[in-house]
Amino acid sequence: MTKKVKNAVTANPNPLHYPNPYYVKIKDGDEGSIKYYKRNGVPVSYIRLPHCMPHYYAVFNAASQEEADSMNRFFNNWDKKEYRNVKVQMEKETSYEKLVEEGFNAAQTGTNPEEIVAYRTVIRALNKELDELTEEKLRYCKMVAHKEPEREVAKEMGIPRTTLSGRKNSILKELGKKMKDYR
Repeated sequence: MTKKVKNAVTANPNPLHYPNPYYVKIKDGDEGSIKYYKRNGVPVSYIRLPHCMPHYYAVFNAASQEEADSMNRFFNNWDKKEYRNVKVQMEKETSYEKLVEEGFNAAQTGTNPEEIVAYRTVIRALNKELDELTEEKLRYCKMVAHKEPEREVAKEMGIPRTTLSGRKNSILKELGKKMKDYR
């Protein structure tokens, strides 16, 4: 005769009673992930962790407190890295409100917000490239921007005009290659 054993496993244990919990943050509004975790028996709770806004978290139990601490650090650092990436992306974007604050006037003729945003993007990329130039190469670019005569600049720098002209053409060609994606 065989003895019947009752199943003592609970369907959804309270995640706060895990001895060594670690938390995996679920993005706001990600119902698919919440359903996936629940379907696979992973408890999901709306939790406010210390110094954080409340979010949904999938809660797992680690084998030891050391492992739980390690996993919590890992997922916390992962969230911070993702936040930094999103923040950098948002800083690169230009909103209409920001354009208005900086002097954009839609009533002016010939103003198109798309062209202005595109122009600003090109200017930012060009400034980034100019920041990486040596002082000498930057001087050639300033000469072109200010329409200074090559003869005077060559005399100021103590080099032949033909040398200056060749170097100027070289740096302009180099910048042109770097900026080719913005044409």
